[in-house]
Amino acid sequence: MLARLDTAVIREKPDLVLWQVGTNSVLDGKAVQPHASLLREGLTRLKATGADVVLIDLQYAPKVIARRNADGMVSLIAATAKAEHVCHFRRFDLMRQWHETEHLPFKTFVSPDGLHMNDWSYACLAKALSVAIAEAAERPTTTAIGPSIAPR
Repeated sequence: MLARLDTAVIREKPDLVLWQVGTNSVLDGKAVQPHASLLREGLTRLKATGADVVLIDLQYAPKVIARRNADGMVSLIAATAKAEHVCHFRRFDLMRQWHETEHLPFKTFVSPDGLHMNDWSYACLAKALSVAIAEAAERPTTTAIGPSIAPR
C-alpha cells in the first residue's frame, strides 16, 4: 500500500483521502502489529500534503470475520487514527450493526463471494460517510487559544 501512495494518491494532490485499509492483510493472515508503523508512515506522508485523511476499517463480512486477526486489525486502525489525530470511519461496526442489531442476513449487504460489499451496502456506506464528512466540516476548529469561530 505504501509503494503506490506517492503515485496513486499524493501525486493527485487530494484535499481528502479516504483510506480503506487492513482487509487484504487480514485475509492474507499477516500479523497485525507490524501494520502500526506502516499506517503511521502512510499517515505522515498524507498529512504532509495538507490533505484531510479518513481511515476506513475492514468490512464486516463472512470471509473477514472468520480470520482470527480481524478484531486486532480493527483495534489497531482505531488506535492509530486516535494517536495520529485523523478521522476514523467505523465501517466494521456499521456493518456489524446491520447484521447483529438489525438482524439483516449477510446476503442483504455482502456480495455472494462473502467478502465484498454489494450495491445496497455501498449506497448506505456512502450516505453514512457523507453525513460524517459534512458534520466534521461544520465542527469548529480547536486551536491552542480555544475554538475557532467564524467572525461576525
